[in-house]
Amino acid sequence: MDKLLPYFAKYPLDFIAHLSSLLPIITGLIRYRFLTVSARFIWLFFIWFFLKETYTLVLALSATNNLYVQNIEPIFETIFCGFIYYYCLPTPLERKTVSIGTVLCTIFLVFSYKSDAVSAISLSTFRIFAIVLVLAYFNRLLTDMRVVSITRHTLFWFSSGLLLYSAGTFFIVLFSEYWYQGINKVPAAVFDQYWNSNQILFIAFSVLSAIGLWLSKYDQRLT
Repeated sequence: MDKLLPYFAKYPLDFIAHLSSLLPIITGLIRYRFLTVSARFIWLFFIWFFLKETYTLVLALSATNNLYVQNIEPIFETIFCGFIYYYCLPTPLERKTVSIGTVLCTIFLVFSYKSDAVSAISLSTFRIFAIVLVLAYFNRLLTDMRVVSITRHTLFWFSSGLLLYSAGTFFIVLFSEYWYQGINKVPAAVFDQYWNSNQILFIAFSVLSAIGLWLSKYDQRLT
């Protein structure tokens, strides 16, 4: 706690972003009996993210390199997103396409994994994959028009947040290998701008996902 409190005082936005992942977790727990299979994977996604961030924080406070955890992140994010959109799309062809895309993307991420440095390729690949999934889902949602009230559709809120987060951080992570070069090459103020932007977008993603899970009681599925 002696290390933790000064850390949160110095980096309040990191603390808020960390806690923001609890919003969809708590909301999903309250609305659990109303959650579809896709919504439950959204709930599990944020549980995993909160545990991952907690473990990363413990490593950081103990002065242990945690970059290997950061590079594992896009692998699990890809798998979770694959499950989420697999179960929300109704046709066998769409599900098969999502499955193949998820497997290929996961294999690529595993082979491009780095244990000692931030992998811009891995971080960017997940975001491209997420953007493609979200746009494909929105296209299906709008052309099918079986959801009467889109604002009461859980996946609409989650997809909106995921698109905002993935597209908003794409160019940030694309140059992440530059940002992580160290204070001697990249000024702390510059790194903070990049990092804070990433945290703000994640907070928005968490809030939108929590809204979607809260509205799961009125959820209307694509069937």
